Amino acid sequence: MLKSSLRLQRRLVLKVFVVLFLCCTISIFYHSATNTSGVTRYKKNLEKSMKLKFNYLYNNFLSSHLNLDSNKLFRTKFEFIKKEKLENDWNNELWYINEDVLQNLPVEVSIPPFYYKNKVAKPPILPFDPRFTLAVYYKYLEKQHTSNPVPFHWADWVDLSKLHKYVLNTEEDDFCKRLFDLSEHEELIKDSKMKPVDQYCLLSDKTPLGFEITDFSGPQSPSNRELLGKAYLYSKAPSPVKIIFLGSDDEKGSIQADVQSYSVNDYRNGLLHNSMIKDLLDAKAIDANVPLNVVKTFEDLFTKTTSTVENAQLKGQSIEIPPESFYVSGMNVISELEQKPSLSETEKNYLDSMRFSTSTNDPPKFFNEAILLAKTPQKWLGEHYDWRFFNGLTVGNEEQLLSLHRLVKNYLNFARQNGIITWIAHGSLLSWYWNGIAFPWDTDIDVQVPISELHKLGRHFNQTIIVENAGDRNYNFDGLGRYFVDVGSSITHRTKGNGNNNIDARFIDIDTGLYIDITGLSISETPAPSRYDNFINMDPVKKAVVDEHIVNGQLNHVVKNQQLRAYNCRNNHFSTYEELSPLMLTLVENQLSYIPKNFALNLNYEYDVKGLTEKNYRDYIYLNNFRLWAKTQNILDYQSSPARWVKQYNSKLNNPKSKNGEETQKKKFSSKRVVGVAEKLAIGQLTVSDHLNLLQKNDVFKEVYKTLQFTKFHEMEMEKLLRSDMNGVTKLLDQYKAQANVGGGLRPDIFMNKLQHETDKQNFVKEANKIAKLSEVYQKLKKASKEKTESN
Repeated sequence: MLKSSLRLQRRLVLKVFVVLFLCCTISIFYHSATNTSGVTRYKKNLEKSMKLKFNYLYNNFLSSHLNLDSNKLFRTKFEFIKKEKLENDWNNELWYINEDVLQNLPVEVSIPPFYYKNKVAKPPILPFDPRFTLAVYYKYLEKQHTSNPVPFHWADWVDLSKLHKYVLNTEEDDFCKRLFDLSEHEELIKDSKMKPVDQYCLLSDKTPLGFEITDFSGPQSPSNRELLGKAYLYSKAPSPVKIIFLGSDDEKGSIQADVQSYSVNDYRNGLLHNSMIKDLLDAKAIDANVPLNVVKTFEDLFTKTTSTVENAQLKGQSIEIPPESFYVSGMNVISELEQKPSLSETEKNYLDSMRFSTSTNDPPKFFNEAILLAKTPQKWLGEHYDWRFFNGLTVGNEEQLLSLHRLVKNYLNFARQNGIITWIAHGSLLSWYWNGIAFPWDTDIDVQVPISELHKLGRHFNQTIIVENAGDRNYNFDGLGRYFVDVGSSITHRTKGNGNNNIDARFIDIDTGLYIDITGLSISETPAPSRYDNFINMDPVKKAVVDEHIVNGQLNHVVKNQQLRAYNCRNNHFSTYEELSPLMLTLVENQLSYIPKNFALNLNYEYDVKGLTEKNYRDYIYLNNFRLWAKTQNILDYQSSPARWVKQYNSKLNNPKSKNGEETQKKKFSSKRVVGVAEKLAIGQLTVSDHLNLLQKNDVFKEVYKTLQFTKFHEMEMEKLLRSDMNGVTKLLDQYKAQANVGGGLRPDIFMNKLQHETDKQNFVKEANKIAKLSEVYQKLKKASKEKTESN
């Protein structure tokens, strides 16, 4: 024990010596470099960059480097653990890493007989199943010309099953008052600014629902919050203007279809009532007796139909952002559109929005989140969801990780395939810096665009549904995600103003309501941070221009920002052109993406060096050898008793279906947020054996299994980036693309994940039959009630 302790102390002394040597070397280099003529402008930036590199080296020196990727013992035992886990995966928790399951996914749906047999009555509603929706639309677009508009109703695209009982219950009832009027619950609504029910809910016989939600309600309970958004979609929300179906790679591009009568919400436009399936059956494009395969129909569409987006894809290794991209004149845009002989539907809406924006001094709040009652525990969580698509709180659940990952995947693919220059920003860029993957505690994603790209988004893609590619490049199942592009109505306002519209646009997951915040950067009259002042003072030409425009002692901040080439969003986050451009190609969560080449400067300004080097944040700690953030309390608990940990989480020991399975007592852990220096050092010195033991926990194993290859690439890329070896970065990316499934999801599709845990829902026809039988029960009850009333 004493010898082991002495060896540890010697290693630490050696590491401290090396760190001090590096510190002196960096300090000497820094002072000599910054005393050289012609380097004054970047003195501060160089200092920050060196400080970052030093802290990066320092923190890594104090952790073990086990090289698990190439460690034979680790790889052998890793495969043994995987085999044992899959053999004992009694609750299908590990389906996404099981090749047998992945090769036999339930991607087929049969066509319900009421579509082709007259004697079979239609149910009043269809079960929600995106496999069915997408397969029909893929096949319809393949057989019909893509220039023909398609019918649409939200019930086919969003899970509105919580409304079914109200549709099936045809008894007259004042649903508005019964469901949403909380005025009698004084304690529940205390401190909440309630809105009268009649301002957002109206009884209606125009819809099977019996009532319409016409507007945002203000704060509500979580359960009502779901009903309100779903009822709004069912009864009142306008349809998207168009639908864009993403291809599996940039070569295939994307295919778009306009939506018929998009401003009208009519449930009869849904697949239950429209003629899409009948038309396909009549044209023998589909066979009533042959199931629809969502991946095969995707393949048929993209192999037989040409992409409708030509020459728009972003493909280069780097992008020089045109400086003029950061300024757009709203009045010039209006003039241009007014003179154009014909406008698309998105352009018409964009023109209306521009007129509103330029004529309104104090625009109202555009985006409404799923605001919860003030007395709701953790009420702030609702602010991370769009109210229309809110499907319950997911924070802390697996669904949150799946949704955010798929949001990034599909936003980046949509932007790249449609030529929109964008990059991840703020906390999302910081998480990329660490391991290329979102932080496990994240609740949303931030991206930025030049203001001209924001206008492009509004002009061509506002109110559009983006559909994930159902198949990957090899036509294996990829995903069924659907996303809504929503651009604000005041994008010509480029200062903070009333603070209600700091976010310019959102890319919303319509399965969960979680979203990506999109902010535009532009020249504005907002004063730039003082960190840029020296850039003016040290440049006589720029200083002269700025001084020339001083009036009555007041700086003209537009002129100053133009000279600095400093751009800001409406929440006053600034970046200069040199900090942003060029953008370089990299991978974010295994997706091709662009980030600012000088990302380190942006992160330094926003988070300081601590954000780039501190490995303990909230209740998570960064494990160097797994290259992942893990729950701190999990690691501390393991260290307190490794044997107990293995017994508690070993798959074979805990399989209730196995003869060897035994009941193990689950220990309830507390949540540890911050660790001390000694604890952090101990965690940093975990051995190969320790890492193997940690893998006994399924969620740790899943995360390591799916990310180990990608995070290794990111680690190697970061080493080259910190050395400014851009040729090495390009070669490394090319090598990785050749051997890995770039573009594939690191986490499973939300709906497919649900089917793996609720296997009874895999059969679409059976689900439809359940609704039909339930409808019959309601009808019989109604008839019995009527007869009883008449007899009395």
